[in-house]
Amino acid sequence: MAATVSVSKGVFAFKRSKGKTQNDATTLSSLDFWGQDEEADIKKVTHKNYVHCWKNITQTLNNLQDKIHAKVFEELVTFVKSAGENMRRQDHGETNDIPTACLVTGVNMPDHNSIFESLVRLLTEGVTPHIARLRSRDCTTLRGAVYKMITQLMGQGEVVDPDMYEEVATTGPELKRAQCTMPVLTAWYKELSSSSAEKSSPTKSGSCGQMTAKTPKKALASPCKALGSPKKNIANPMSERAGSSHSGKSPRKRMKLSEKPYLSKCHTLPLVVILEDVESFPSNVLNDLILICSNHIQNLPIVLVFGVATTTAAVHRSLAQDASACVAMEVFQAQPSTHYLNHVIEQVLMSDKVPFHIGGRPFKLLLDIFLYSDLSVEKFVKGLKVCMMEHFLGNSSSFLCCSASKRTSLIEAMTPAQLDIIRKLPSFRTYVEKCPPKEQAALLLDEKVSKETIVTLLSQLESWYIRFCCLVKVVQVLTSTLPLCPLGKQVREVLATCLSQPLLDTEEFQKATKLLKLMSREEMLPILRNILEILQDKLSNDEEMSDMHYKLSLLVGRLSSLDQLDQVIEEPNRDEEPTVSLQASDRFVLKEKLQELAKKSRKTNMYDTLRCDVVELLVKTFEQHLQPPSLQPLHEIMFLESSSSVKHLLVGVPRPALTTALSNPHHYLQCDCCQLKDPSSILTTLPDISVAYKLHLECGRLVNLYDWMQAFISVIDGEDEDSAKKTVDQQLQARFVQAVSELQFIGFIKPTKRKTDHVKEALAPDQSIHPLKDSYSVTYKKKPLLLEVSSLSSCFVLVLAN
Repeated sequence: MAATVSVSKGVFAFKRSKGKTQNDATTLSSLDFWGQDEEADIKKVTHKNYVHCWKNITQTLNNLQDKIHAKVFEELVTFVKSAGENMRRQDHGETNDIPTACLVTGVNMPDHNSIFESLVRLLTEGVTPHIARLRSRDCTTLRGAVYKMITQLMGQGEVVDPDMYEEVATTGPELKRAQCTMPVLTAWYKELSSSSAEKSSPTKSGSCGQMTAKTPKKALASPCKALGSPKKNIANPMSERAGSSHSGKSPRKRMKLSEKPYLSKCHTLPLVVILEDVESFPSNVLNDLILICSNHIQNLPIVLVFGVATTTAAVHRSLAQDASACVAMEVFQAQPSTHYLNHVIEQVLMSDKVPFHIGGRPFKLLLDIFLYSDLSVEKFVKGLKVCMMEHFLGNSSSFLCCSASKRTSLIEAMTPAQLDIIRKLPSFRTYVEKCPPKEQAALLLDEKVSKETIVTLLSQLESWYIRFCCLVKVVQVLTSTLPLCPLGKQVREVLATCLSQPLLDTEEFQKATKLLKLMSREEMLPILRNILEILQDKLSNDEEMSDMHYKLSLLVGRLSSLDQLDQVIEEPNRDEEPTVSLQASDRFVLKEKLQELAKKSRKTNMYDTLRCDVVELLVKTFEQHLQPPSLQPLHEIMFLESSSSVKHLLVGVPRPALTTALSNPHHYLQCDCCQLKDPSSILTTLPDISVAYKLHLECGRLVNLYDWMQAFISVIDGEDEDSAKKTVDQQLQARFVQAVSELQFIGFIKPTKRKTDHVKEALAPDQSIHPLKDSYSVTYKKKPLLLEVSSLSSCFVLVLAN
């Protein structure tokens, strides 16, 4: 190595030493990081159950996403296909309008990536493989936007898989940035169209009606070589090929021949350019890109797709008049994220296909994050995944959270230690206490009886939850049309209420019951028919639901046939009624007599009687079955009820996290050098900012910088105080200044004007980050000491270099 020190004498290459290859290296799976249980069997089973549950949820979500946006995607794909056919058929000499689809996706920005991925997949399968996806963060300049667009359209980008289409697979090596121009794209697309026309026709130049290359495959394999050098042919890439095939014509005729539009005669595929976030694009880049595409629309069938998060008015505000005149826009409205979330809740959280469920508090937490943060379903699903991981990692009894077919074999193979885990559950203890004394002894001592009881209780828990979800939908249908919607309009609101507390104990349901008793027959009959349709799906699986369906159908039949029956019940003869004398007495007594007379004189309607019977039937059913999951035995196996640990992971609290990191770095670093026996102790191995933070806690509101620095040096250096006061090491001084600057940047301290050599402790982090001071002026024993951040930082670098 000594002979190769001087770089000016030559360039030296050193080959990497052969080490372990990627195949030889040991790969770690998620099972290696899965908990630290005493029994390895429980660890493997819980991990397997988690993987199986999340696989089912992922498959359901993928199918659901395609169904949610199926209609708008079908319309958009039809628009792109028809736009390409129209550009092929009609002459573009008169107009330069670009067919543009404006897809309004909503403000849920994290979900847009998955939406556009599904759209690209559908366009690739049904319309064209030539698709470019442009994002605002990659297109800050016009040159960068054009480069991204051309490389992706020619098959060099990351959107299209080259193995899927023969045309894209023969596009050759990646283009240089200087070669990514619109003339190059025009020449490449013309050769691609010519080759497709030759493959469809037996002759070389028949159906296309234009000149074609002699060896199209070779030209497609390397489009740069066919165009020659970029300097010579970048202005007109087709001039050399046109001159070789029509050498006898003048240059003016050759130019006219090459500039002649050919889209109306050839079988072509459209070039789709998707701009995912149009509002975030720079206005000048967007305008110039549209004008460039409009100038080449005669030779390139370009179709634009705008992804709009707000409204189409934002697109017109960002476009200039000349660019807006070149766009023929059609608007497509995607489904809102709340609609998507309702389907996710119904098909994932309220489904019997997934054995894992969440309780009221975690569900409310996920809903609050969704509604008050960013309306992102993707983040809601990630939060659900965190809840699932927390359930399977933190709950030892979750090894039974699996499908019913697998659960029976697991229960039969349970060891006494695993059986004790189930017996120690609080809900199982409550169930045992309610049993007779003889059964209690058998449940606690006999393994066979315990296992049979566990199988029975878990099967009852599953059937109860299916019935619970069905009745939640019934409550939503029953109360969503009431005035002011006491329980909410959506299923998620009713589900959150029923998971948290008994439904009949809520004030909202009591208000809804009063409103139901005032509902007319025309309003109630459609609601009851919808309820019967919901119950119809559960008749074969649940006897109680079938019984309720039978009783409710009888009442609905009587309500619908009221026109053919006498609606008024026979009343006693008024002449035979005893007369009540209203003598002058106390007004309270008079009020009671008047109320009695009003009740007796009121006509009893047949509809009122039937309506009361319907309401009573529904209320009894809700009272029996709509209880929170925490009251069911063995609910800990399938339900996650605690939200504190999940909230700690999902909701960020920066101030406590910073305080924990500074006071106890071992909590995050997990290193032996930072491990503290006493939380208030200070070690020399702690980070500098942690030492400075702990020292400033020992002071009051005002901190003397010089005393703070001396204490910092004494902790770090570990020497005697007398020697430390005489000479101050510049490296330690620089480290102290850096620690103070970092504490001010975080917001724990701030400068004060009361004393120049002091800093003030900030009780709460500032809303805005203040600029750091260039220097700290300190006076100690009438000797001025200036701590400059810039000079000390350079000294710190020099000391480390030496």
